[in-house]
Amino acid sequence: MFSHSYAYPGPKNQAPPLLICNDLVADGHKSEEPASWRTCIHNSSLILTAARKQGWQIVHVYRQDRAPNPIASLRPQPEEPVFQCRGPSALSSSALRDFLVMSKTEEIILIGRSLVPCCLSTAVAAADLGVAVTLIADAVSHPMSDIHGSSLSIAHAAMRLIPQFANMTSTAKLLQLQSSLSLLVSGT
Repeated sequence: MFSHSYAYPGPKNQAPPLLICNDLVADGHKSEEPASWRTCIHNSSLILTAARKQGWQIVHVYRQDRAPNPIASLRPQPEEPVFQCRGPSALSSSALRDFLVMSKTEEIILIGRSLVPCCLSTAVAAADLGVAVTLIADAVSHPMSDIHGSSLSIAHAAMRLIPQFANMTSTAKLLQLQSSLSLLVSGT
């Protein structure tokens, strides 16, 4: 399922993946399904901590139409770039697209708010750029269901579409792979 080793440096001194933390804001709970949002925040925190320890590139993306108000435990570190996007895709930020090219990013790990439309549109845009995407399914929130259940239907349709543009995995599998590869690289 994973085409790249995430331990850094890898066997071929391969660059680490780019972790995109997509719109992890304090008021996210207002539009997202509550249990999904809590799980997303918890797992995003675990992944962000592991990514920092492994030396991954990390960027944070927020919507341009409102002031960023990151969740305290998920605030960007001073060395982590912050981008603002104008559309649902994180890659609607021309500065982030330029960053991908300049950093020669080959793979994105995607976590954050709103499977639909944000994470799905980011995965499609990355595929258009030829960048591999791994979406961490339990570190991405789902929109709150409406009275007619159409939001739930849209989320289910998106889950069927995602594999055309991205690999999907869980936080546990990603962190287990990270731990195994770190031991392999360190030789212990």
